[in-house]
Amino acid sequence: MIMKKSILLAVAMMLVMPLFAQKLSKEEKAAIAKAGYELALEAVKSKAWVLVPSSYTQKDGMIANNIDNSEFISCEGEYMYAQGRIVCDNNYTNQLNPTSYEPKTDKKGNLRFTIVVSGRMMRGSYTISMRVNTNTADVIFAPNKGDAKRFSGTIVPLKQASYNKRSNPI
Repeated sequence: MIMKKSILLAVAMMLVMPLFAQKLSKEEKAAIAKAGYELALEAVKSKAWVLVPSSYTQKDGMIANNIDNSEFISCEGEYMYAQGRIVCDNNYTNQLNPTSYEPKTDKKGNLRFTIVVSGRMMRGSYTISMRVNTNTADVIFAPNKGDAKRFSGTIVPLKQASYNKRSNPI
C-alpha cells in the first residue's frame, strides 16, 4: 500500500512540475539578446570571432539550412579563415589576409563592415551586417570571379565557438 502511494505521488509530481516551470519574460529575453550582441561586438572589435552559417541562399534562390559546423568564416588576429562551399565556393581551408577591416556602428547600434580578403585560392570581400541587440549577422561574399554568396549565422567569440577547422590551411 505504501509502495502504491509513493508511486502515485511520484507520478503526480512529474505531471505538476512542468506547470511550475517559468517562461522567460520579455525583459529577460531582451537582456539575453543584448548580452549576445555586446559579446559579438567585442569579439569583432578584437578580431577574435567565428561565424558558422545557420542558413544560406542556394544558386536557385531558395534558402537552405546548414547543420555542418565545418562551413565557417573566422577572424583569428591578423588572419581570417574561410572553409566550405557555402562561405567561399571551395572546400579548402583558406587562410586569408584582410586588407580592409573597419567595423562601424550607426546611430541605432547596427554593425556593418566590409572585409576585403585575399588568399591563394580566393579573393573577394565579405560584407557583414548585424542588427542591434542580436548576434545574428547577414553576410554577402562577393568573390572577384564567380557569383556572390549569401548566408547568415551567429557571431560568437573564438573561445566559445564550436566549429571544425581542418588542418593545413592554404
